[in-house]
Amino acid sequence: MKGIETSMKKILLFILALMGIFSSMACSDTTTQGSYDPNTTWSGTPTTIKFSWWGTTDRNVATCLAIQLFHEKYPMYRVEGDQSVWTGYQTTLYNRLERNREADVFQVNYNWLYSMYGEYYFLDLNTLDLDLSDWPEGEHDPLTINGKVLGVSLSETGYIFYLNKKIYDDAGITEMPKTWDQLIAAGQQIGASSNYTKFAIGRLDAQQVAILMFTWLSQKYGKNLISDDHKLNFTRDELEEGFAFINDLRSNNVLIPSNANDTHPDGPTNPNWVTYQNYGGILQWNTAVSEYENVLSDKSNLVTAGMFQQEEDDNLGSYKKVSMALAVSRRVANDPAKKAAVKAFIEFMTSDPDAVRILGVDRGVPSNSLAYNTLLESTDPVFTATREWEGHVIVQQNYESQISEGINLYIHPYYEHDVFRRIYELPIEKFLFGTYTANQAINEIISKFNSTLAQVMGG
Repeated sequence: MKGIETSMKKILLFILALMGIFSSMACSDTTTQGSYDPNTTWSGTPTTIKFSWWGTTDRNVATCLAIQLFHEKYPMYRVEGDQSVWTGYQTTLYNRLERNREADVFQVNYNWLYSMYGEYYFLDLNTLDLDLSDWPEGEHDPLTINGKVLGVSLSETGYIFYLNKKIYDDAGITEMPKTWDQLIAAGQQIGASSNYTKFAIGRLDAQQVAILMFTWLSQKYGKNLISDDHKLNFTRDELEEGFAFINDLRSNNVLIPSNANDTHPDGPTNPNWVTYQNYGGILQWNTAVSEYENVLSDKSNLVTAGMFQQEEDDNLGSYKKVSMALAVSRRVANDPAKKAAVKAFIEFMTSDPDAVRILGVDRGVPSNSLAYNTLLESTDPVFTATREWEGHVIVQQNYESQISEGINLYIHPYYEHDVFRRIYELPIEKFLFGTYTANQAINEIISKFNSTLAQVMGG
């Protein structure tokens, strides 16, 4: 199998392109119903389960190939694939949960276990007798509520920077910046050499600027945005410093001066990134970098920068979380055949060597140690050379460095809650568009942060 997956992906990708069904492709469109291993001694009607996920084309192709392999290895089971794009997936999943129509196994973000009442809707995976000993110690703690394990971790992720080396090369910059001061100096040089049409980074949205500012403040003050008692952990003075720093980045040609100058809402398809290459970098989850990498005419120009530091020898400022997990419908508990099928499928997707090589890093670098080692040792392809893997290494190194200094930047389970995130993202967005001053944005954040967080947490 080892040398075949890449060519299989290419062939299937070509077929899908001809069919024009990238965004709504279901695995049943590309696999043969009932195409089981003819050498098996099993016969009968297979137990069918449904698996839903969101993903890019690469992830969809890999997932469908893995499902096809699962059918060959486990002919007593059949998996119906239900693929969606990211936009609208969470709303659709919640509506299906409300109507008791969700898939048997479904991909979730870590914070959804909290915001979507996972304790009520999701199966306690302890009842499946899954062996979780191949995951790092504590990996499933964030996925456990009141003793119930509500999701199986696939990978961890963190926000880091990736740079378009061509823009830096064209400006005569031979060494990629490692500190914030070096980044600012690079912004000035890139601006001067391009008549201020190109930027060291470019346009970031409110979500990205928020994590950038909170990261910078965490590096400087050694604390998380949200305290252990679920309160805003930065003072007004510290927030003022954070907003001033964003202004420094904008006035020194690192970020664009105002997001009103470029209202394109989607980073990977922004012409300033794809076509004109006016933007020299991105700040993105290391698990999602392929969206930006795949659209570049020369992917080799994209280099992993990691997180810029206050001092060159520092390794700080990596917020991280479980990237995504597999959850199971509570209905499965009432069907022993489906329980067996779901258990076999989850174990297969997270640890089977052949499946792991097919899935690669399309859902991030796997946390399961068996899967991790499978990819680590792979020579065709070399997964450790991917931008996802490089980013994963940096996030983990920085996180461990922080922990050694008593700084825990694990992302709070309600940080991305749809209601709560508006409390900091909307004021930051208005600030970026020039309709709010920094003080107005700070006033709004401070006035609503603690009360809204308590509200969404059920306090």
